[in-house]
Amino acid sequence: MPAQSAHPPFPRSPLPAEPFCDHCGTDEHLLIETIETIRQAPGSAAGLIHVEYRCQACGFSRSHAAEVADVADVLTRSDDPNGVLQFGRHHLHCGVPMHTGPGKLHLISSGATGRADPELETYLNTRVLHCDECGFQMEIPD
Repeated sequence: MPAQSAHPPFPRSPLPAEPFCDHCGTDEHLLIETIETIRQAPGSAAGLIHVEYRCQACGFSRSHAAEVADVADVLTRSDDPNGVLQFGRHHLHCGVPMHTGPGKLHLISSGATGRADPELETYLNTRVLHCDECGFQMEIPD
């Protein structure tokens, strides 16, 4: 039986909803993780974005369309400015944009005997993001 994730993925909903934790019954502990634009058909309602967030109290995760004003309300109430927020390919930490440093090429292989099997090898290009405000950095796939 495959292992289940602690945070099951939610399908993207085309209907706008306010960011809210269904388990805790509040939006007080939400951490906005990703904001993306929504390609809108001509004549459709403007001001919608796609948002992904997690409740820091219970771990509930959700992803859906939302109005910009509703997401802004959650962001302005956030007590934790040290999280990483992703806007498309841009990342913010401490409320400021992170800059990209030199990336790396990683070899990932599987070998229980300590010897890598060339057929099970894969390469992963990454880039390193730096926060000039506090020195935080992280490496993400490119």
